[in-house]
Amino acid sequence: MYSQLILLAIIMAVVIGRLVGTSISFMKQVMASLLSVIVTSTVYWYAYLRDHQSDNFGIDGWLWLLSMVIVSLLFYLLFEMFDPIPLGERGERLTEAKNPFKRLSAWWRRQRRYVQVSIIALKNGVGKNLAIKRSPASDRRAAVSLRGMLEDCGGFFIKFGQVLSTRSDLLPPAIIEELSKLQENVARLSTAQVEEILAKELGRPKDEIFREFEMEPLAAASIGQVHRATLKEGGKKVVVKLLRPDITAKLQLDLDILVRFAAWVSKRSAWARNIGFLDLAKGFSASMKEETDFRIEARNFAQVTASLADSQTKVKIPDVYRELSNSKVLVLEYMEGVSVKSGTAILGERGIDRREVQKQIFDCLLEQIFVKGIFHADPHPGNVYILNDGTPALLDFGSVGRLGTLQQDALKRLLIGFEQRNAHIIMDSLLQLVEPKQEIDQASLEQALSQLLVQTAYDAAGSSDAFIQGLFRMIGEFGFSFYPNVAGAFRSLITLEGTMALLNPSFNLMEESRRFARDHVSEFLPVGNYADLKTTATNELLELLPVIRKLPRRLDHLGTMLEKGEVSVKIGFFADKANTSFVTKWISQALLAFVGTAFGGISIGLLSLSGRLSWERFNIVAMFGYAGLLISALLLIRVAIHAVRSLKQTKE
Repeated sequence: MYSQLILLAIIMAVVIGRLVGTSISFMKQVMASLLSVIVTSTVYWYAYLRDHQSDNFGIDGWLWLLSMVIVSLLFYLLFEMFDPIPLGERGERLTEAKNPFKRLSAWWRRQRRYVQVSIIALKNGVGKNLAIKRSPASDRRAAVSLRGMLEDCGGFFIKFGQVLSTRSDLLPPAIIEELSKLQENVARLSTAQVEEILAKELGRPKDEIFREFEMEPLAAASIGQVHRATLKEGGKKVVVKLLRPDITAKLQLDLDILVRFAAWVSKRSAWARNIGFLDLAKGFSASMKEETDFRIEARNFAQVTASLADSQTKVKIPDVYRELSNSKVLVLEYMEGVSVKSGTAILGERGIDRREVQKQIFDCLLEQIFVKGIFHADPHPGNVYILNDGTPALLDFGSVGRLGTLQQDALKRLLIGFEQRNAHIIMDSLLQLVEPKQEIDQASLEQALSQLLVQTAYDAAGSSDAFIQGLFRMIGEFGFSFYPNVAGAFRSLITLEGTMALLNPSFNLMEESRRFARDHVSEFLPVGNYADLKTTATNELLELLPVIRKLPRRLDHLGTMLEKGEVSVKIGFFADKANTSFVTKWISQALLAFVGTAFGGISIGLLSLSGRLSWERFNIVAMFGYAGLLISALLLIRVAIHAVRSLKQTKE
């Protein structure tokens, strides 16, 4: 009996799964069918079979099968609605875990952590303080609440707060100041853990690779920790960076909760929505996932090193031992030196001008941003070293930014516009650096930029800093936000400003940027002399030549059409394939829903009519009525499942 029910459930799962086009797993399809068999069989026995003993499979049996199919469809819809796995644009399931027990366990851990984070957020009053109208006092309260919440949550929440503390283009000064106080307290890996990681990832005993390996780490962070070692072959000193063994699971859990928390805050706070708080969390999540794969960092080292091969700056970047590195272990050249914070003593001992070293580091970073297009995204003092011979060095390329030529050109024009005090050039470049909005009041924006230039024009001591702060404030007031890669470049520059101030207390970011532009005028202005002008004009003319050749014919054709009165303007909503696909999809669903409703109405009418007819006619009319009900249920459930799946789909 039980085997028959299970077999019936499997057959129904295969047939109905194909009919409704569901995307739930096969196990859930079988479960939905089995539940429908159990429920309908129990009701069928209780309501009919226990009082009617019959060996014939009559109309009651067909009603039982029909109700079994309909109940199975309802269970399918229920499972589809509560299936947590998102779908891609083509309806594919975006998940790596196939085992339902593993997914259930992961779901439980995620919910438990989410409840913990929610309680911490409520305890610190984050939602309440972010929802009220903004003012200097409310900003301070919100800043304290947000810092307390991130600090109590720990882990990657603290790192997210540290990243937010660099976004002065989006966040008010009170929040920037408060989040800057966040510090990580990370426990070091034990010797046993280090030994286990090395044995597992190197594939052979560490003594075959390293002559010496210091178990006491040089540094420890939330993602990994760094050890000093000496290679057995060649005796070269190296740095070995190890990924924490439990970091992937913690990362996935915390980042998922972080994005959900950002979505919750964005729903409660208009200010959070305006600054794109959810997008910031998603961008941070993507960045952290990259930083936990040391193969990406090794590639970043190689790309930045290759891009600076012809650089005039004397900044050292450590070599990577690719043959000893993988996703969880990174082996780098060891360089004797200290952080830039302590490097002034070395420079003083050797009689090296600190301003010259500052110039070398700054020019190297600006060359990466404005010329090469790939740059160190986190040049804080711990990642900028002064070697024992006074040479500057850049470390830790886990976070690297990339700019396309369009963004590079716009950044150059922004700097030129500030140099020339030209509001139109600044506005034009700014519009290529921020994410587009449907309505941009360019006249008001240009007026505001013009006023900002006037306000900062005659303050020789701090005009550059005042302009940057005013520009970031204006971006927030107009509701703009930089593209993530552009925001990364600004964040790198702001971080670099604090690092450079350690070497040169009078460092001024904009003044040094203008000096860099003057020193690299050929990169900022393609026309430097008559020969450059001639070459540029020739290249531009060659690009325009095909258009110029067609222009007379097109003008003649346009004149003919004007003369005949045949000029018309076509505005096609359906010219966009996305619009066409959207409308077609929902019209088809509406038609299916209409047909399903029509079948249901007709079937109810047939069943009502069958009650007034004789038993012989009842069989035929009722059969068509019940068949129509089945078709109606099938179509309507399919429409409902399609609607649920559309809500779960994510853009790629």
